[in-house]
Amino acid sequence: MKKLSIIAVLILAAISVFAIGIGAWSEESKTTKSIKQIDDGVFFMEFEGNYCLDEYLANGGGKSVDDLRNFITKSLKKGTWTCPKIKTMTDLKITLGDFGCGSIAASNTAAYGGMIFGRNYDWNDCAIMIIHTKPDNGYESVSTCCLSHMGLDRNWKPANKFPADAAALGLIYVPMDGMNEKGLYIADLMAGDREQTAQERGNISVTTTDAIRLVLDKAATVDEAIAILESHDMHSVIGAAHHFAVCDNTGRSVVVEWAGNQMYVSETKILTNHYTADSPKKDDGLNEQSKNSRIRFDKLKQTYDNAQGAMNAESIRDALNSVHASQYSTSGEELTAWSAVFEPNSKKITYYFRENYDKPIVVEF
Repeated sequence: MKKLSIIAVLILAAISVFAIGIGAWSEESKTTKSIKQIDDGVFFMEFEGNYCLDEYLANGGGKSVDDLRNFITKSLKKGTWTCPKIKTMTDLKITLGDFGCGSIAASNTAAYGGMIFGRNYDWNDCAIMIIHTKPDNGYESVSTCCLSHMGLDRNWKPANKFPADAAALGLIYVPMDGMNEKGLYIADLMAGDREQTAQERGNISVTTTDAIRLVLDKAATVDEAIAILESHDMHSVIGAAHHFAVCDNTGRSVVVEWAGNQMYVSETKILTNHYTADSPKKDDGLNEQSKNSRIRFDKLKQTYDNAQGAMNAESIRDALNSVHASQYSTSGEELTAWSAVFEPNSKKITYYFRENYDKPIVVEF
């Protein structure tokens, strides 16, 4: 896929403010101490408790990266992030393989059944964080973040202390994709042009990434996710259009996108980087700028059709491999930073980093 990245390129400078003038935060410190490296440039972090999402929304949410930055910084300074004395979240099990943006949804042919979802995140060679969260008032989830959106470079290493790793805490609000304990999956992809969404209907405002956090924390089904997104005013960031792939374990799979500040939802099992919903901007198949996206869409769709909509983790992996980014790159810089296979019935996500499809890293929660 092409630059299917998202949103918080602007949050980089913003979150660095965390390290300025801060007092003592025991819970935030515990979280930064949980950061561990699991592969080259790949880390994981976990947080159980209250990272103030409800407070953020109660205060009206935010229309920009700056709004989000200011709220998180304020919350950190007040030390309002909290976690329980006794940990109740499921331990994150990570299995490292000892060998060696597109999205697709299908029925899982594995013995445990259910659905299966696959996603490529195409960007560049960034450091990556897997985040395991269990909020006080929401669902447990695992999400994936690109650290370059926080101004952290490819060679970033955690100091495992606060406030040195304060920027990493902000990643909780900047997920690119994820799945929660109910089997609800969401992924952000570029929609294909520079149109910015800025809804002003008098609702609580969200930006693209904190909307993903909100859906992961609060939605158990596609219908609930749609209702949440419709009831908030969406504000896109980094000067680009975005759309979401949203799927659940019942088999419902949709694209949610915005055109002319209106939200549109259409059923689809496949999504890449052109307008797909039934909206005034739906791709007509003639736009030269969407050609690459349509090629990748058609390739994934053909794989899905050949399998008659029933696939396993290996066939989803192979489908993602068939459309990895570097083979389409014109600059030589783009690559698929990660491919992920989500299996809700087993609460398992299998990651492949930097187009290395012979080295799975499995996360179970």
